[in-house]
Amino acid sequence: MSITASRFGTAPLLLDWNGVRPFSPEMSPDTKANYHDAWQSLIQKLHANVSGFYNAVVDEQLSQVKASQELANKIKANPSIRNCLFIGIGGSSLGPMCLIDSLKHLGDRKIRFHFFENPDPIDWEYRLSQLRADSTLVCVVTKSGTTYETLSLFMLAYDWLCKGISQNQACQQTVAITDPAQGELLEFAKRNSIPTLSIAPSVGGRYSIFTPVGLFAGALAGLDIEKFLLGAKKVRDYCEKATLDKNLFATWTNSIMNLERSHRTHVMMPYSTSLRLVANWWVQLWAESLGKDGKGFTAVPALGAIDQHSMLQLLRDGPNDKLIWFINIQDFKTKIKIPSVNFKVKTFDLLEGQELGSILDTEFRAVQKVMTNQKRPHLQLQLDQLNEESMGSLLFTLSVLTAYTGEIMKVNPFDQPGVEEAKVYIRESLVQKKQAAASTKEDGPDEVHRLRLHRE
Repeated sequence: MSITASRFGTAPLLLDWNGVRPFSPEMSPDTKANYHDAWQSLIQKLHANVSGFYNAVVDEQLSQVKASQELANKIKANPSIRNCLFIGIGGSSLGPMCLIDSLKHLGDRKIRFHFFENPDPIDWEYRLSQLRADSTLVCVVTKSGTTYETLSLFMLAYDWLCKGISQNQACQQTVAITDPAQGELLEFAKRNSIPTLSIAPSVGGRYSIFTPVGLFAGALAGLDIEKFLLGAKKVRDYCEKATLDKNLFATWTNSIMNLERSHRTHVMMPYSTSLRLVANWWVQLWAESLGKDGKGFTAVPALGAIDQHSMLQLLRDGPNDKLIWFINIQDFKTKIKIPSVNFKVKTFDLLEGQELGSILDTEFRAVQKVMTNQKRPHLQLQLDQLNEESMGSLLFTLSVLTAYTGEIMKVNPFDQPGVEEAKVYIRESLVQKKQAAASTKEDGPDEVHRLRLHRE
């Protein structure tokens, strides 16, 4: 094992920055002092709940873990509920999507999830036609309670439930996850006695996996959410004890910042199909948190070994401007051995008796060697196994790293002014469309037709 491989305390997660190290000189005394001050500043802010994700893993009031588990158990006790129509966008959907997809082999499969994010009419009509109202739970997630994409889909879903069953039953088969004190979704839920779970005001959407956004979905899928929080807590414990000389976050961020100008594209490439959506979740976290004031990195999701047959050529011989983030699993636990099919030719004979997990790991090591030989910077995150605890450690580690990198870059990693600006324009456009529709109704179709002909 490389001397650059280290573990985050007792967490089932290891970081190896050997592939970045040649590009990352040792920190000067001034740099060390800067990184130390930034770390202390971040930890103080996180203790003060500038972003509640950090304390959520040890504070039930922030995580709502018991409330999430109790509501999930109540719903699962109803044998007629076999599907969950889960509505959200961005952090309100990417977190639960990646958690459930990554750990689908551990869930109880009693409820099938259908994630709806985009107000795409073709997708909506096609997928809704495969569901029945009497066997479907609708879960809607928006912290603000005013997210246009989410509410438009929710209004359709709620109307569909009411028409398929009674309105009273529709309310019982709906869960709203939103702000605990304000917002239009909360107001609607209260008026209709719809069960609700709270996202603490201090937790932004892309960090909300440690709140009911992720925990309720995980519990509903039959996952052990206590173990998920335990994995996150182990990394938090490491953060509480870390000194600058033994702080993987400082080493990691220093490596990234030394490549800030030359390698502004970051590619996350998990070597596990189950981890595919972790890369998508990370894209939002990394891009939305750090892309400010002319700073930031272009985050690109990939998947090994599939993208060896599409992106590898570019990563090897294209512009040397990319930092590759590999994720691998040390022990897949599931042993699938390739059988003999009585066809003794070179490739068939070579594969016979090999395990699928071993082949995937061999592919990863080969590509890692390619990157090293070509002097293409890369780093490796290794999970001991793929389970709730390791996922908690991985997602929490990436959240802390993002926050710390923002501190070093002197940008706020917890706001999203660009996203908020777009929302303003969306509202203005919707208001104009509403007013235009009302005007058309007042003029009548004949008058509108006459005016259009006149303009033409």
